[in-house]
Amino acid sequence: MSEDMHYRYDPKKGYVACTAAEAWDSEEREKTMELGNAYVAPVKKLLTDTSTRFDHINDLLDYLNDGLVAVENSLERYDNVKDAQRKKRLEGAIALVNIYRDQLANLDGHKWDLNNLLDKCVPERGVLEAIRKARIEPPKALPPTPEDDNLLGV
Repeated sequence: MSEDMHYRYDPKKGYVACTAAEAWDSEEREKTMELGNAYVAPVKKLLTDTSTRFDHINDLLDYLNDGLVAVENSLERYDNVKDAQRKKRLEGAIALVNIYRDQLANLDGHKWDLNNLLDKCVPERGVLEAIRKARIEPPKALPPTPEDDNLLGV
């Protein structure tokens, strides 16, 4: 008897010990090798995803901004110390949530993507010089043609 351990997967019982021949027979019979739950690698969320942290962060920002508007309106009617402190704290909270949102979106990592793309697609120097000359130099007037001399059609 060999020391190798073999298992086959039974949907009702889970993994069941068996011989190597039984394991291969069950695999050939079912034509699938079902191993239970498969590992799914995590995927980085994008700003365009729905029902994500970004949606919730943006909702929080809307809520904080509405609170800031309410506190500013209150300060216009009656200037007091408590509302001034609330305004300062709300502005700080909004700044922190904005920073957190930008970190999640990896804005610093993508900040120079457009510039890098433009650097890769730079035209040749002669093309740029021709564009500059066309913009700087006025178009030269063409010499008159014989058709232009006879404007009345006579």
